[in-house]
Amino acid sequence: MSGGFREHQVQLYLDKDLYRAFIKLQGDKDLGRSYAGLLPYVEGLYRMGYITKDVYDLHFKKYSEPLGEKASVLSPERKKQQDNLESKDRQFKMMLEQWDQHASPEWRMRVFADAEKWKDKIESARLLLLKAVE
Repeated sequence: MSGGFREHQVQLYLDKDLYRAFIKLQGDKDLGRSYAGLLPYVEGLYRMGYITKDVYDLHFKKYSEPLGEKASVLSPERKKQQDNLESKDRQFKMMLEQWDQHASPEWRMRVFADAEKWKDKIESARLLLLKAVE
């Protein structure tokens, strides 16, 4: 992978107290490094009011899964479905970020039509549909 800018990536520098707490959380909950970092991050965003309860529940459940459990639990078909949902979610999030750059009614109508199909499964699709009423 190239060393280019990756906007979605966040690097944190923890002092010794926070690092010890991070390691303890990782061990106590048998989490990988990413999940051990994301779990308290999601918790904080929710408690501070920056994400909805639905978004919180989805991510809290995901990032609470112990190491190795996910691979053994998901069937190949379910893994494919989950990968598809994650791919569509990334796509919708990019569309949200680029919304103001695309004033074309045709582009926006295509986005709304696609988001409508996924509104019951993906939070970012619901957020896109809210753009229709703005």
